[in-house]
Amino acid sequence: MTTLIRRLGSGQNEPETAGMYLLLAAVLHAFGVVNPPLAGLPGWLWLPALLLGLGAILLRRRWLLPAVLVMAVSGLGLLALGSIAGYFMVFEAVFSVFLLGGMRLRRISFALMCLVALVMALLAWDATQAEQQVVLSLFLTGFILFTPMLWAQNVRTAQDLAHSQAERSAALAAAAEARAERLSAEHHAARISERTALAREMHDVLSARLSSIALLSGAALATAPGNEPLAAIRRESVTGLEEMSEMVRMLHAGTPALAARLTDVPQLVAQAPEEVELEYSVPHPEGIPAAVHTAGHRTVRELLVNHAKHAPGSVLRLRLQQLPDRVQIYASNPVALQAGHGFGSGIGLMSIRTRAQAVGGSMDVSTTPEFKVQVVLPTAVQPEDEIHEDPAC
Repeated sequence: MTTLIRRLGSGQNEPETAGMYLLLAAVLHAFGVVNPPLAGLPGWLWLPALLLGLGAILLRRRWLLPAVLVMAVSGLGLLALGSIAGYFMVFEAVFSVFLLGGMRLRRISFALMCLVALVMALLAWDATQAEQQVVLSLFLTGFILFTPMLWAQNVRTAQDLAHSQAERSAALAAAAEARAERLSAEHHAARISERTALAREMHDVLSARLSSIALLSGAALATAPGNEPLAAIRRESVTGLEEMSEMVRMLHAGTPALAARLTDVPQLVAQAPEEVELEYSVPHPEGIPAAVHTAGHRTVRELLVNHAKHAPGSVLRLRLQQLPDRVQIYASNPVALQAGHGFGSGIGLMSIRTRAQAVGGSMDVSTTPEFKVQVVLPTAVQPEDEIHEDPAC
């Protein structure tokens, strides 16, 4: 009930307002609450006159000024017929003007209402010559005309406040979004600074050592030509120096990680220091995302290094296969009775698992009866944030 009264008072639902006026008018006429008509007109005419005013209420948002005039005429006609419902129409005509009308229309209407109140007071004085009747006329006219005006202005003020609150909420949301963008930009700038510092550190710490290894191995190879281990050392050190230089440039520029392709795997295997049986089946490399290409290439390289370090002298069986929705890498070799003693960080398998998980894949390892590694790399496109960095190079 409270909600209904609030909606009727706000003037936002014309069908409910018209229905309420029709019900009230029917109740008043059913109980005989009417005034004497001003002319000898049929009493039943109140219903068509009321329906005309109610129709104007339904159309006031589309044609405000014509609807207000029709409501005013309907109200005056109802009062002439003795129907108290005429006050409803007069009330709604004034209410509609001050709720929906522009500033100019409201000013003109206010002036006309003041003029009507003055004319009614003069007519009361002319008819009665009594000051009390003049005051009563001003009071009744003011109550009938100015009460809906004040009501409509209060409703309009409440609507303006609600609109202002909505705009304020939107402004706060926009400010919060701008602050989030600023924090994101600051975070991006911090990442660039960190990458730059990392690039400088890598260059200072590693480039001199790799260059020294390349020079010493080259000198040793000159005195012992044909020494394949020395050739492999020089080749790997030079390649590592080139890749490190490329990575330093990448870190300085903030570009994606070093690109590698699965089509380079046969050449990578051919350069391996140990014997490898390769089964290679990548018929459509163009359909594989760059992140999967890089992860697969790095994985194979890590498997080759791992085999050379821990099972030298054995044969590594390596299978690289492209399936419709994934790339599979399978490697196995006998478990060496006496493991090799190659140098390294000891995190090769962990790096493989990290690379696989970075592109949504997985890795399985078993050590009996053979050492086996199976890596699955989905070929669905990954979000850019996940493919911009190679987790372990």
